[in-house]
Amino acid sequence: MNSATNESHCLFKTPLRPGSSRKRTHASVTNLHSHKRRRVSMASMDLSREFGIESSSGEPASTPAVDRFVPLRPKTFLPLNITPRTNRICKKLGLADDKIFNFRDDTEISSSSTSGDNAFGLLRRSVSSLFITPPAIRASSVVENLAKRRQCSMTLDSPGIPTDPSAYPISWSKRNLIAVACGKDVFYQNLDTKVVCHLFKCMLPPPADIYAIEWGEQMTENYLAAGNSMGWIQVWVAGVEGGSKNPVRLWGDPKEFIPIKSFGWNGNVLTVGKGDGTISLYDVRARDKVVKTSQHRKSVLGLRWSGDGTYLASGDAEGMVHVWDKRACKSLLDIGTASPKMRHKAGVKAIAWCPWKSDLFATGSYSPEGKIRFWSTSEIAHCPKPLDTLSLNTNVLSLQWSPHCKELLSTHGSSFTPPLSRRRSSLGIASREQARPTVVTPSVVVPSPLTNSIAVHEYPSGKRLLSLTHAHMSAVTHSCLSPDGESVFTACPKEETIKMWQVWSQSSTSSRKESAFDKFAIR
Repeated sequence: MNSATNESHCLFKTPLRPGSSRKRTHASVTNLHSHKRRRVSMASMDLSREFGIESSSGEPASTPAVDRFVPLRPKTFLPLNITPRTNRICKKLGLADDKIFNFRDDTEISSSSTSGDNAFGLLRRSVSSLFITPPAIRASSVVENLAKRRQCSMTLDSPGIPTDPSAYPISWSKRNLIAVACGKDVFYQNLDTKVVCHLFKCMLPPPADIYAIEWGEQMTENYLAAGNSMGWIQVWVAGVEGGSKNPVRLWGDPKEFIPIKSFGWNGNVLTVGKGDGTISLYDVRARDKVVKTSQHRKSVLGLRWSGDGTYLASGDAEGMVHVWDKRACKSLLDIGTASPKMRHKAGVKAIAWCPWKSDLFATGSYSPEGKIRFWSTSEIAHCPKPLDTLSLNTNVLSLQWSPHCKELLSTHGSSFTPPLSRRRSSLGIASREQARPTVVTPSVVVPSPLTNSIAVHEYPSGKRLLSLTHAHMSAVTHSCLSPDGESVFTACPKEETIKMWQVWSQSSTSSRKESAFDKFAIR
């Protein structure tokens, strides 16, 4: 038989051996096999013909599909060691125990097997398939959005943003305005029109950089609060026609230089966390009225009101977390009663309230702890213990809940090894009071997939759905969520840039934005 005839019996040609002069093609690397008759072992031979054993059915047996490397054993077969010759071969090849791979084609169902036991087996298989539910793919999840794209959709140059990881250099308003603090200046850009505006330059003596900015909520969505490291607070009207060229409110004491650390809006009330541990409440409708409380002993790094404005969560540099219940207040500016102490073992800046479960909130801590804890306001009154904890061993700098699915986004800085503690023992000492103090091995900075990354976790399982490694060159110090809850802006002071990422989508009908990479400079 010539070569042309041989090639007609094959779907694809056999791959060539290494060293051959001919190149390998894509069609040669396949799982398909030739239809030509191959040499097979005794395990796949039908010995019934040789020994005169007839099949029970008079119809000729059809040739079923077989695997390329595992032969299909015939329905009527004899053991390998039936003759002295095959017995010697089995002992030589180690097949004396008759352990042979058997390929079974489950996809092939005979048309005649529709009655009796075969029909019952087929019915049982069909019914069992009804109880197998494939995992649902949520179009709103990060798996269907950022996990597939893995690149930012916009980059804004922002020279001079605060380098302190506990600062709040960016904020996203309900009117789709992104504001950035660059040194003593504050800029904002309308993301619909791409127009960049300079809001103001802080000229208050003594000169100090803007440390935190925050857009208002609901009734004050046109207000932007800004605080510097010398304790001055300014509130500006921005993003509307006829916006004021001067601040509508200015608070500060020229004798006290206490840095502003965090903001939190609740209607017309601006909550301010300061470096001395005090929390102050200002009403933008009043000029001088203010209420203070000092439950924290260290700088208040995080302040967040719940979605309904009932609870206020605060975290400080010592790791203490308080939740204030405003329902016990008598006036608008009363902060309420504090809950029992909730504690991390490191500073807490990242605080986020869940938008689809009003009593749930999450907190994240710095080094040397690096954990995310989940709390419930219905549980902390009698048992201030977290519902769950995610140990990440990296600095957790900001948290954002998705309003469209049960997922939590976190931004991170450097990673580290957890500190180890052990108690030194001394022989001959009877009392524990006379024992030596506990020795704590300090944590060591090490690289990890969470270093300078954006991560998304599923709730309540805690499964990590996305880890966007090295989203920035350095620590991702802060993030803010878009008004529609689909995108997130992240800030990196070392890069002097902020980036926008589309993380979630509202529903399966909402199209994923595939816009080209845009770059706008804020100068």
